[in-house]
Order: sequence, then C-alpha cells, then structure tokens
Amino acid sequence: MCLKSFIRKIVPPLIYEWLSAFYKWSHVEKENYTIWRVRNLHKKSMRTLRNKTTIRCIFFALFEEVWKYDRVYELLTNNPRFEALILVCPIVNYGHDNMVDRMERCYNAFKRKGYNVIKAYKGANNYVDVMTELQPDIVFYTNPYQGLIDDRYYITNLKNVLTVYVPYYFGEGIWYQVAYNSLFCNLLWRRYVETADHKGYAKKYARTKGRNVVTTGYPGIEYLIDKNYIPSDSIWKIKNSSLKRVIWAPHHTMEAVGTCHYSCFLQYADFMLELANRYRNKVQFVLKPHPLLRNKLNELWGESKTDIYYSKWEKMDNTSLNEGEYIDLFLTSDAMIHDSGSFIAEYLYTNKPVMRTLNDIPLENMYNPFAIKCLDQYYKAYNEQDVEQFIQNVIDGVDPLKEQRTKFVNEVLMPKGSPSQNIIDDILDSIDNQILYRN
Repeated sequence: MCLKSFIRKIVPPLIYEWLSAFYKWSHVEKENYTIWRVRNLHKKSMRTLRNKTTIRCIFFALFEEVWKYDRVYELLTNNPRFEALILVCPIVNYGHDNMVDRMERCYNAFKRKGYNVIKAYKGANNYVDVMTELQPDIVFYTNPYQGLIDDRYYITNLKNVLTVYVPYYFGEGIWYQVAYNSLFCNLLWRRYVETADHKGYAKKYARTKGRNVVTTGYPGIEYLIDKNYIPSDSIWKIKNSSLKRVIWAPHHTMEAVGTCHYSCFLQYADFMLELANRYRNKVQFVLKPHPLLRNKLNELWGESKTDIYYSKWEKMDNTSLNEGEYIDLFLTSDAMIHDSGSFIAEYLYTNKPVMRTLNDIPLENMYNPFAIKCLDQYYKAYNEQDVEQFIQNVIDGVDPLKEQRTKFVNEVLMPKGSPSQNIIDDILDSIDNQILYRN
C-alpha cells in the first residue's frame, strides 16, 4: 500500500481533505516563491550582460526532428555580440541505449551542418557540467518537459542564467495549464510564441500573466516562407514529375489518455501501404512518423514487427521513410495526410492540399480555437474511403479549398518580418534597455 492510500485509510475524511488542500497550496506557494526569486536573478544577469562584450548562448538540443532554431543559430553566429554552441542533451525516459542512439543521431545531424556542437554525455555516467564548463549567459531550450531531459539540465538547475524557449511545436492543444502555466513556463526569462492567439493563452493562464512571453512568429517556418530558399527533393525516390508526392505523418498518441489522442495510426497503418501499392504508377509516398512513434510501437508491437513495418516503407519502389527534418520534404511535396499536432499550422504555410485523419473525439475537446481555425482549411478523413478520395483528388488536381486556404494563410498565418530576427531583436533590446518583462 502506498503512503497516500495508507494516510487516507487512517485519517478522517475531513482532515484528509484539509491536509490535501494545504499540501497543494504549499506546493503552489513554493513554486511562486521560486518564480519570484528567479525573476530577481534574471534582473542581476541582465545588468551583467549589458556591459559584456560577448554573450554566450547554449542551445539544449534533444531531437533533430524538432529543432526549430536554424535561422536563430545562424543569426547569432553572424552577430559579433554573440557566441553560440549546441549541447546535445540526454533523453532519459526510454533507457540508456535509446539515449545514446538519439544523442549520436542528433549530434551527427548538427555536425553535417557545420554547427558548433558537443554531446552532454561523455560516457561512463560522465556528463558536461554546464555552469562550470560552458558558463552560458543565455540557454535556449528546445523542449519543456521534466523527466524527458536529464534533470541536471532542467531549468530549475539553471536559475542564474537567462532562459529562452521557442516551442518545438506550433501550439494547437487545449492543455493550457501544461503549455502555459507549468513551472518551466513561468521560470523562463523569455518565451517566444507563434501568434497573438498564443500570447493571449499565456496572459490568461500563466502565473506571470504572459509578461515573459513575446509574439515573434514561429521560427520553424522560416524556410517555408522564404521565397529565395531552394529545397532538396532527395528524399523522393522517383524524380518523374508526373507522379504526385504525398506525405503521411502519423502521430504517436495511440493511447487514449487525457486530451491528446490524435493518432489514427493503427486504423490506417496497413491501408496506407495498400494505397501506395495501388497507386504506385501515379503517386509516391513518404512516411514521416513522429519521433516517438517507433518507441511506442516497440512497446505495443515489439521491435521485430516495428522494424519490419518501417522497412516496408523504405523498400517499396514508390515509398520512402523520413525520420529527420521535414522542411524540404514539405516544400517538395504535393499534399499531406496527417494527425500530428504542430503540422496543423505548419503545413498550411505551403498552401498545398492537406487532410486530417480524425477519430471520434470532438475537435473542441482536443484543439484550441487557433487550431480549429486552421483545421477549417483541411479536408477531413473519418474512414479509408475519405483518404482514397483525397488521393484521387490530388492526382486529378482537384482542390476546392484552395481559395479559402490562400486567404487564411495570407491574412492569419503570415508573421510580421522574420520570426528569428524578431527574437534576436528582442533579446538585444531587452538586455540593452534592461527590460525584464514585456506587457
């Protein structure tokens, strides 16, 4: 019997409820004190940085697939006020072997780009001590979850540096307390958000009332909106332009827990392979799974069955598997089918036809008002027939939502200027003018 159950058994109900309420209150008050204390430490850090010649920035990277800081990193490295380094941090919730494999893949991805990158794990339970070895002035987080990253790199252990976070996803869910009022979110010096809608959620739900939140636009879409960017189509096996290019991007949330139960993967896993075979002379497909889908399938199916399934996507003549970055994939595609979270908004920037596979959970039970506005621009799939009709429309060039979608992209989604440049401008302005919080 756990301690909580034992106490509940021996303590009278009214006293137990009082003790429970007191515990919750004291926990919140302890967090509030931590937030207040860190706010004062940020003031001191800003005073130091105003007169510092070079500001040292460390990016905590976990998954290469959800890295959104390419343009931010490039702007920092080209600015004499900054020095930038990427630290690949350990992901600890799926065991040691997975941690080492993920770190190696992430590290190699940044090395291929020529970035300044090191691994946090040195082997034999030896880790980089950030504060003593790297001495950062600003730390950029790529993921907010405690328990995913090793605790030594969590925000509660970095109170004396300025902390920045750009969400790794384009916010679409209704879990406002987690997304905007966690201890992590309230401890941040700056959180840069996608739209005014997202700033509004922070003002409504966060204990800081969103004062550490700045609307800059989403840096993850920089290359999607850059007309001078030339994408590579190397992921596509067949270079014949007469074949349509369709992405299938399934989410990992197959378990019906909480509000996030996006995934329809199990419903369509075999059918999508059947479609690829059926339309092999007209369409080529790319499987773009969520980074955690393989881990979930290993637990559900076993590693052997999971490996066989992924291998089929790699080996068929008109299919491919992409587990890495996706900007070039988006830009060189003709359409996408998915049940992802961030992609709800991101793929719309391509202004290409897109379909959402849906389950029987009402949209308002999973998605915030911004995401529902985005989904209004989508074709919807509730069964296999809907998916196949979408594929047929893509082949035939039929896109009834084109005009409506174009208007939405131009009037609602497009940011003012470059999101990454907006972030750099805010950091410099905040430090130079000692602006702790925005209104």
